[in-house]
Order: sequence, then C-alpha cells, then structure tokens
Amino acid sequence: MNKHTDNPWKMAALISMMGLEVVLLTVAGAWTGRFLDAKWQMHPVFLASGVLLGLVAGFGSAIYTLRSFVK
Repeated sequence: MNKHTDNPWKMAALISMMGLEVVLLTVAGAWTGRFLDAKWQMHPVFLASGVLLGLVAGFGSAIYTLRSFVK
C-alpha cells in the first residue's frame, strides 16, 4: 500500500478536506454572485454563474489535492 493510504485517519482527513474545498468555493461563488447581482441589478445571472464557477473551482481544487496526496 501507499504510505499515505495505509492510515485510515489520513484518508478520512483527505476526504473531509476535499469536501470542504468544494463547499467553501461554491459558497464563495454564490456569495460573490449575490453581491454582484445586488450591485448591478441582474438577480439570477451572477448568482448562477458564481455557483457554477465555484463548483468547477471546488472540484478542480479537490482533484488537485487528491493527485498531490496520491503521489
């Protein structure tokens, strides 16, 4: 086994960290989208864009974290 994957606590920490990255970046995108919607009065546009961009950034960050952990 890999030195990183033989400890169940490290695997639990990795999964928690990846989930937290996705959630925090999605919430940050939604918050930014709501702020821009309120500023420019385009209510569903920036919120939806912010959530989608946050999800893409979150999953990208989680994949990057997983790849660096497995190496």
